[in-house]
Amino acid sequence: MARLSRRDLLQAMAASGGLAAAAGLGAFSRSAQGADGPRFLITFGCFGGASMLDCYMPVSSSEALTVEGRGTVISYDTVQPEGSNIRSVNRSIPTQFLDLYRDQMVVLGYQASSVNHFTAQARSVNGRGIYAGRTLGEAVAAVHGASMAMPNVNMGRGGYSEPGLDPTLDVRFRPEIVTNPVTFPLSASGWRGVIEQSEGEGLAIQDPEMMALLVAHSRELREGTLEQLSPFAKTFGGARRRQELLYARGESGARMEVDDLIQQLFFVPDLGEVLPLSRYGLTPSEEVDRVLSYLPDAFPTDVSGTPRDRLQAQAALAYMLIKSGASASVTLTDPGTDGFLAFDQSHQSHRSAQEAHWDRVLNVAARLIELLKTAEYQDSGQSLWDRSLVLFATEFGRDKWDTGGSFGTGHHLNNGLLMVSPLIKGNQSLGRPDPNNGFISGFDPDTGEAYAFDDIAPGQDPLFTDERLPPGEEPVFGTVLAALGISYDGQETLPVVLG
Repeated sequence: MARLSRRDLLQAMAASGGLAAAAGLGAFSRSAQGADGPRFLITFGCFGGASMLDCYMPVSSSEALTVEGRGTVISYDTVQPEGSNIRSVNRSIPTQFLDLYRDQMVVLGYQASSVNHFTAQARSVNGRGIYAGRTLGEAVAAVHGASMAMPNVNMGRGGYSEPGLDPTLDVRFRPEIVTNPVTFPLSASGWRGVIEQSEGEGLAIQDPEMMALLVAHSRELREGTLEQLSPFAKTFGGARRRQELLYARGESGARMEVDDLIQQLFFVPDLGEVLPLSRYGLTPSEEVDRVLSYLPDAFPTDVSGTPRDRLQAQAALAYMLIKSGASASVTLTDPGTDGFLAFDQSHQSHRSAQEAHWDRVLNVAARLIELLKTAEYQDSGQSLWDRSLVLFATEFGRDKWDTGGSFGTGHHLNNGLLMVSPLIKGNQSLGRPDPNNGFISGFDPDTGEAYAFDDIAPGQDPLFTDERLPPGEEPVFGTVLAALGISYDGQETLPVVLG
């Protein structure tokens, strides 16, 4: 048979009412939202309480108060680069990260409103519902991802992966949940990679173009006839969950196939028996070598498809999604070294847990940032990183006192927050840790001047009604979106961060 061109294939499928028609190709515009193109949000969900006292707002060991019966305020040997007011624990990865990105870093005091994992995680990314219940990812997707196949991809867990509560939000901006970033590209096509390729003539359906036409015809029959006859559809025709399913099965899935994301998102090469792509007629992305040079542990080592390092694999997929123009918001979560405990291992051994997981997320974030710097955004002269913001979202802080030995800490509302981006006014540490009680203070939102707990006796904690405590979820949420060019009614921001 004569070989069909890609144009012939798409026209045939559209004529059959299948894939392209279901996708509504005319509705998918390559033009970006906004005059100068999209912005990208990358959220690291730091599960379990990434304490800023243990990274970029530490108390110096020479200043920390010791109180009989309570211990010593958690403190470290610290360093502070010349020309910066950001202080770091004196450890290689945090100091290297600070040296690289201090001009694009903002560290600020942050007051959580819950110490429940799920609730606090959700609030850290939805601003306690301040924007009609939308999450950061949903808000970014709705503005910057309208023309994208999967505008909001979430590899998080718990509250970080929870959708928002805005009933008016278009279903396509809800999070696309990804559990394994290595094998996820296989879900970007309903037919490619399904049948093992054989030598010789083989079956007609092994021809990818013929297979696509057959699948398109089957989908037309399903959607145009069988779905309409279904008793379930007649009973629950307007149900939101059904509409979400139809969107994922129709428009979203079709767009992924038209954009050939099954190939564009594969960031690992053919690995033989571990991941035999060629056996199923698949090829990896041309970005493979570049990705693995920055994230070498992102690929699997056995037939389970589990990556050697799950966080590196999440970062690799995040890059591929942004580079391919498929997503505007991507959420990652540090899987930890024991299930998903991550920073919550501080319950058993505070210092070692905070050190291990801060080093881990900063290391992977730096690799991802450098990878984004290597890719240009649509011949604009700007890199993808020039248009991105990384938010290290943490649900709460930890207790403030070192009680000796391999001490553990509980959950605590008071903490700090880190964001990195060329889109904010960097090289700022806003608020300060009090060496007398370990609390991080707030700051003037316009000038950045830190507040001081100067009338509180040493060893005493400020009340949780104290107005000098740092800002909560709402202004941080509003500031992140403002930096990405997004506004909404009642938006609270921290002008000092935006410049």
